[in-house]
Amino acid sequence: MPSPHGIPVDLLDRLVIVRTLPYTLQEMVQILAIRAQVEGILIDEDSLAYLGEIGERTSLRHAVQLLTPSMMLSRTNGREEISRGDLEECDSLFHDAKFSAKLLTEQADKYIS
Repeated sequence: MPSPHGIPVDLLDRLVIVRTLPYTLQEMVQILAIRAQVEGILIDEDSLAYLGEIGERTSLRHAVQLLTPSMMLSRTNGREEISRGDLEECDSLFHDAKFSAKLLTEQADKYIS
């Protein structure tokens, strides 16, 4: 099979640059709202906005991963809907990958190497 421009197809695919931009806060909130709806998680607008702020500060992945523990915490406290307090507590308990790596680097002398 001849390849375009005399370049192997797999190499050509690697050379294509797709420009991407980071999500805005509004886009993150929209993505988080869709994810919560798909997972059947009830969350109020204030909490959703706060979760978007967490995502902006850390990453969208971390914000999405906080949905489930926050839901479990709210249900443990007898509520069906996630509140901002649930998110704050989960955010203090679970750190994102960047913060964890930074913490490990700062406290490297406390670990066996």
